[in-house]
Amino acid sequence: MLSIFFIGIALSMDAFSLALGLGTTGITRKQRFKLSTAVAIMHYIMPQLGLFFGDKLFRLLEINVDIVMIIVFFYLGISMFLKRKEERAIINHSILSYFTLAFFVSIDSFSVGACLPTITNNWLFPPIIFSVSAGIITYCGLLLGYHSIKLLKENATLLGSIILILLAIVNLFEHFF
Repeated sequence: MLSIFFIGIALSMDAFSLALGLGTTGITRKQRFKLSTAVAIMHYIMPQLGLFFGDKLFRLLEINVDIVMIIVFFYLGISMFLKRKEERAIINHSILSYFTLAFFVSIDSFSVGACLPTITNNWLFPPIIFSVSAGIITYCGLLLGYHSIKLLKENATLLGSIILILLAIVNLFEHFF
């Protein structure tokens, strides 16, 4: 079961990275809670869907989820950079936008769910671990990004956009090289 815990931490790292960048936009406590909850829910649902549908869906749709994640990171990073002087938020703070972001950072847990039968016979407990760890780690990323505003002032959003753009570049290199 220790390996399931470490998989949950690993699955949460892209959510943490995104949360760190978004936290620099001045997201409120209520918005941090909503986004963290959406990420936690999706990190529970996606492995369950992966168990049932497996990699058949990815083959059928011929979608490379790594490319989608790279595009999301680039888009958010560039949006944050361009709007860093403005007061308005980078994302629309609606339930749909929270779940859309949560979906994109949870796609990797879909493939882990497809492989779950090779790791353990317990198919209920691992998604719960993934969910709890993703929710906590996302909230911590949002909180860390939010508090970096006090330290970095106007440069906090610039740092958040740089983090997201660098993540996109790193993922781009990992995917193609």
